Amino acid sequence: MKNANVLQARIDALLNVLPEDVLILSQQGSIIFSTHSDSAIPWGSSEELIGKTMGDLFPEPLELALQGMVDQCLSLNRLVVKELLFDPQEIPYFKTQGMEKSCWVEVRMAPSAGSEPSVVCRIDDVSERKMSQQDRSPTQRDLLTGMYNRRALMPVLSQSIAQALRYDWICSLMLINVDSLRLINDEKGWDVGDQILKRLAESLNSLKRTADFLARVGDDGFAILLPETNAEQGILAAERVRNMVADLSAPHSGTEVRFTVSIGVATLIGEDDSAESMYSRAEGGLQQSKQQGGNRISGSE
Repeated sequence: MKNANVLQARIDALLNVLPEDVLILSQQGSIIFSTHSDSAIPWGSSEELIGKTMGDLFPEPLELALQGMVDQCLSLNRLVVKELLFDPQEIPYFKTQGMEKSCWVEVRMAPSAGSEPSVVCRIDDVSERKMSQQDRSPTQRDLLTGMYNRRALMPVLSQSIAQALRYDWICSLMLINVDSLRLINDEKGWDVGDQILKRLAESLNSLKRTADFLARVGDDGFAILLPETNAEQGILAAERVRNMVADLSAPHSGTEVRFTVSIGVATLIGEDDSAESMYSRAEGGLQQSKQQGGNRISGSE
């Protein structure tokens, strides 16, 4: 018994020093143990989390996904791994805790020893890894839409900035995200989500000017580089996109699924600007649009 207590104390100490978020969940999905020593996700205090269920923290689609992992882990008695998107606009608990930006996480669950069935759950923010993988990908085309991807966009954006600075021109960047695409996928199916992205890509391609550069960036959005476009013109271009989307839909079970987009716009601000900083400002505007409820346009200038 003494050895068991020592072992448990060592396990607790190990969990407490891990940089990732670690939960121990009961078979029913209740939180038995929680530690978040260096987390970017605002879980709240470990004491407050004990006893909460997945349904207390997450909307139904995510709750079902996580409970399904618990069930699979215990029934198969093996490690289960899945990547999920944590979006504060779709997870009210995280939004009230102050979370502003969405992130991709890797959830790993393994069976835990004990008198009652439970699992150890490690949640690791993998947003930077996913972005890095996209940047290192040798292909410059998105397989679903046929559009250029972020890897192709960034050098074109850098070149456009250099030309604008050399010839005293201007340029803007627009980031466009489908609102609540993950929930659409969960509720209607991934085929509907894919149809939405394809239709949006086709419509954006028809709307853009010849000199504009369109790319798919991330799982739910696109970017349009707008040469010789100032901040005011960039917002007007974004408004045209938003109005166009109001007429788009995707078929599902004899009905049409409509959707909206959030848009962030950034404009070149000077000689010290770069593709990365301009993209970051557009992303900040996009997040502001999403935080305000979606179907909005925000500029970072």
